[in-house]
Amino acid sequence: MIAIVASDLDPEVRSLAVEWRSAGAAVLSAIDVCSAGWQMRVPAAESGTAVVAGRRVRTSEIRGVLVRRPAVLAEELTCIDRQDRTYVAAEANAFLVAWLHALDCPVVNRPSAGSLCGPAWNRLQWKIACARERIAWVDARDDAGTRDVVVCGDHALFAKTAAQREAALRLARVAHTTLLGIRFRRGAVCGVTVAPSLSTEEVRTALLDLLLSRP
Repeated sequence: MIAIVASDLDPEVRSLAVEWRSAGAAVLSAIDVCSAGWQMRVPAAESGTAVVAGRRVRTSEIRGVLVRRPAVLAEELTCIDRQDRTYVAAEANAFLVAWLHALDCPVVNRPSAGSLCGPAWNRLQWKIACARERIAWVDARDDAGTRDVVVCGDHALFAKTAAQREAALRLARVAHTTLLGIRFRRGAVCGVTVAPSLSTEEVRTALLDLLLSRP
């Protein structure tokens, strides 16, 4: 099974779940996190249970996890009393951070202290990361002449040059991410996201291979 930690209202996620149905893909929603059936054993996290798409499953059945949300939001928890939703959302986020870090299977991307799906870096922090790696950065006011490169594991998809490929992979390593979107204008980076578009077949194929690989 592949668990996609995301909103079940996200059309791109719903499309992925349908396309990857043969791999057992299903969305792990905010409501699932608050449902009965979870069991996490430390340090043997693989021996526990989880709730995915409303169904209790053994954690050992999960072959890979794709995280496509920075946080569980209080507004999503319609099954919880309104006055308790903010507290429960905070607890749900804390639990997911611990659970995702404890899993032995591939997790794309593993959470950071500020986000469930990798580093919660702003534009300035990405610029600093580039500067430290001696990667050129340019502030672009529009998308004219830009190219989007997607790092997926060891692949830098859509890189036009070897320099773009090297810069993209190096930036992903610095950010400790296995999925990263980098926008280039010629040889310089002008934008970075931990949630790149998954609309192309090339990205979906590479991502599925990554999720089904064992670390």
